[in-house]
Amino acid sequence: MADKIRYTLEKFIPDLLALQKKQVFSKDEVKDILHKREEFEYMLQRRTHNLSNYMQLLDYEYGLERLRRQRNKERQVKKVTTRDYAIVKRIIYIWDRIMNKYRYNIDLWKQYLSFCYIIESKKHFFKVITKALNFNPYNTDLWLAGALFELEKAHNPIKARKIFYQALRINNKNIDLWGSYLDFELNQLQIGQEQNDEIKNIDGFLPLNTVEPITQIKSKKLDGIKQIIQLAIENCDNSELRKLFKKILLRHNQNELAEEISQTQQLNNSEQIIKFLIENQNDIEVFDKLKELNVDYKNELLQLFKDKANTLDTFWSLAFQQPELQSILLTEIKNKPIKLKIQLVQKGYLSIEQINVQEISKLKNKKDLLEILLLLVHLYKKEFSFDIAKQNLLGQTELFETFLDEYYPLLNNEQQQQLLNWLEKQKQFCPLKYHKLRKLDFVQLIKLTEYHPNVDTWKFVLEQTKQQFPQKITQVMTSIQFLDPQIRNQLLK
Repeated sequence: MADKIRYTLEKFIPDLLALQKKQVFSKDEVKDILHKREEFEYMLQRRTHNLSNYMQLLDYEYGLERLRRQRNKERQVKKVTTRDYAIVKRIIYIWDRIMNKYRYNIDLWKQYLSFCYIIESKKHFFKVITKALNFNPYNTDLWLAGALFELEKAHNPIKARKIFYQALRINNKNIDLWGSYLDFELNQLQIGQEQNDEIKNIDGFLPLNTVEPITQIKSKKLDGIKQIIQLAIENCDNSELRKLFKKILLRHNQNELAEEISQTQQLNNSEQIIKFLIENQNDIEVFDKLKELNVDYKNELLQLFKDKANTLDTFWSLAFQQPELQSILLTEIKNKPIKLKIQLVQKGYLSIEQINVQEISKLKNKKDLLEILLLLVHLYKKEFSFDIAKQNLLGQTELFETFLDEYYPLLNNEQQQQLLNWLEKQKQFCPLKYHKLRKLDFVQLIKLTEYHPNVDTWKFVLEQTKQQFPQKITQVMTSIQFLDPQIRNQLLK
């Protein structure tokens, strides 16, 4: 290990000595730098080292480079030699070690590319971006970084265009990438118009669709832009792409093209119409757009309602507001389960008068019935829900208690007392929770243990007796002694 570390450090010693000779660093500072680098190298040779250790080393080297630049600026050094890039070479060496280990970490690749961008090293930038894209060819940000560097640092739009070509061959379904490419071409067109000189592309437009050959684009004027749009639509046509293109075209004052792209969407079959409806489910103008395109979508809407009636909330709310659609949707609802109808009422798509609530009593599944009643008690006459619950859930103590928990707070004081009086007559069907709401005398307390002979009831009776009838506690304790041993032991604890 020591030999390997010594070899790594010795590679950079001549550069440090050169910086010492130029009086950038003192002799003592060079010793400190070598000592610090040695510590970091030993740390990185441990089995437990991680990314944070590499980042600490990078921070240290970044600090050295900032210090070198600052001292050169103070001394007004103008002549730059290869030795002045010694620390930069060291940083690049560290980054290469990091990226050999973390090849699929996009954030790290971006940081490395940012460093190359800052030092304006075109050769090294493209070496890094090539390696990054070999491991992450589907990452849009990396492709855009390459195109941006060619455009801004290398001032070469032709090579930037070639990078877009390569990116779109691999990612021809990526909406953001198509949008960035269109924006790039419109910018180039605008620059050409301002200079009153057409931008010439020697190589011409390369085919982007590798499955089916296409005619190469040769024009850099608006016809070329139209072909770019057509290519994008052929590869990944959807409403999001059209919205993005329209936004970009309007920003570049291409109003006619922006309007045209809104009107050219092809909806030739049911699959495309359903796809359009789903993609535009949150667009309040979705039905107006279909009318403008002269598309008969009612059959597709019914099919979508059959499949997704309990989802797409905003969309169905909008659909039920359309007079011409409401009648056909109501007809379809007749064949839907009562549970769905109640949910549609709850969401505001229907009024309670538009459904037959009597269908609820026909439900055989008690849990489904309870779920519907919990919704209906807030939407319709609460007494109706209570009557259904009495008929179907009274023998199901746990389910009935769940309904009462929702129903009881909706009553006024007089109605609550009436309910408690009714529950008193139900004896074993009355949940213990509601006995607690009544003011029971001692005889009624003891009777409770007959209706609900379990630990919870005895605990309740014992607690109430201590609070209200302390003189009767001995009688209760005597009764406990004759209980099942398991219940008795739990109570005596």
